[in-house]
Parts: sequence; C-alpha cells; structure tokens
Amino acid sequence: MIDAALIDLTHHLSRQPPAIVSPSLVARGGVTARASERLVRDAERWNADWARDAETQVEALRVRLDAEPVAARDLHQLDRLIDLLADQTDAQASTFRNLEKRTRRFLKRMKVFAPDDATRLAAERDRLFAAYARSCLIRFELVMALRALRASHDPASRSGPVFTDPTTLEEYLRAPAA
Repeated sequence: MIDAALIDLTHHLSRQPPAIVSPSLVARGGVTARASERLVRDAERWNADWARDAETQVEALRVRLDAEPVAARDLHQLDRLIDLLADQTDAQASTFRNLEKRTRRFLKRMKVFAPDDATRLAAERDRLFAAYARSCLIRFELVMALRALRASHDPASRSGPVFTDPTTLEEYLRAPAA
C-alpha cells in the first residue's frame, strides 16, 4: 500500500509559493529595489527547496510502488493527487497571467508620469515574475513526472496513441484520463 508515500507527497504539495508582493511594502507606498531583491531571493530559495523536496517525495513514492504490488485503489489515489496538483498548477498560472496583465497596464500608465520609475519597476517586476513563473514550471514538471510514474505501474497503459505534434501530446497529457 502506498498510502504513507501519497500522504507525504500531498502534504508537501499543499505548500504554496511565497507571495510576490508583500502587503507591508504596498502599505508603505512602494517596493524598493532591496525589498524586491529579497522577495526574489526568497522565491528562488523556496522554488529550489520545494523542487528538491518534491523530487525526494516522488522518489519515495517510486520506491514504494516498485516494492509492493500496485492495487487499483493506489492508482486511483495517485490519479486524484495528480488531478489536484494539475488544478493547483492551472490556478497558479491563471493568477500569474492576471497579475502580469494588471502590472503591465499599471506600468504603462506610470510611464507617462514617471518614466524612470516605470523602467525601474518594470525590471523589478520582471525578476519577481520570473521567479513566480519558475514555481509554475516546477509544478508542471512534477505533474508530468507523476503521470509518467503512474503510467509505468498501470498495466492498462502499456499501449496507447503515438504523438508527432507537441500540442496534441500536451493536450493528451493534461486530460484527466492521461
């Protein structure tokens, strides 16, 4: 039974990335270069720690799956975990796109009144968003790793469609039945 490994992985996956905007900085009226640097460093550190811990958890799950017979119930639990992570990843990416759009509009308006500040803030925003985008990418890669792990232990997945178009493959992998 792989329950313990799935519980550990589920607990790990529930950790959310740090916010890219600090409420205390907004309340003080702006984000300084040093404060945004700290946010970027924190986000990058969080990403690295989260990715490392996720790899450890997935490896523990792999060991459990390899050591014991895999029941249909275990695969179903793994499916639910994959769906949860995929939903979280999609929600995180949607939030990211929304914030990106809003800040782009804000910076466009700011450029009219304070072009130097707008340029500096755009550079800081780009660094913050790069760290945030990295956390989305790490989660997406984890979803793919879990789907591959699941497929390697599902007798029904020994054959399937062959893809030559990357877009079609991505749509297939994102589908709930993948």
